[in-house]
Amino acid sequence: QLDAGGLPLGLAPHTMADLVSDAVESFQPLAAQQEIALRGEAAVSAPVLMDLPKISRVLSNLLSNALRYTPAGGEGVVTAVAADGGVVVTVADSGPGFQPDELPHLFEMFYRGEEARSRATGGAGLGLAIARGIVAAHDGRIWAENRPAGGAAVSFWLPVAEGMIDD
Repeated sequence: QLDAGGLPLGLAPHTMADLVSDAVESFQPLAAQQEIALRGEAAVSAPVLMDLPKISRVLSNLLSNALRYTPAGGEGVVTAVAADGGVVVTVADSGPGFQPDELPHLFEMFYRGEEARSRATGGAGLGLAIARGIVAAHDGRIWAENRPAGGAAVSFWLPVAEGMIDD
């Protein structure tokens, strides 16, 4: 459905603060088990028209990746801020980051990056491709980058419904 552009969406207004809070709460046990500090910060209250289960899946895929690549003693941070007529949600970690040659391919189906790391951590290489498809179906965009202080950050932007921006 993602490739065919026929992903059905059940759009309704939801706040990113609630989504971030719920996602962080649901991943707390896994983060604690792996000795990773996980926190969320949402500095935006404007509702976004979204298919909540699908955007929750995007956030879950990003959090799962962040925890998979963050060593014990590291941290994961989920933020949501108003930007460019919408909301940017970022999942950042203190893991090894991305290899520069990986960045253009991260959102391709079945792409798993460095072979040794992929074998060690598992995954089918679909999480980011699914996230890209869901975000695109919401007229949004998604991207990945290395953080200047180290680690990786994957962000997505979704438009806020007309007249709902609260910068």
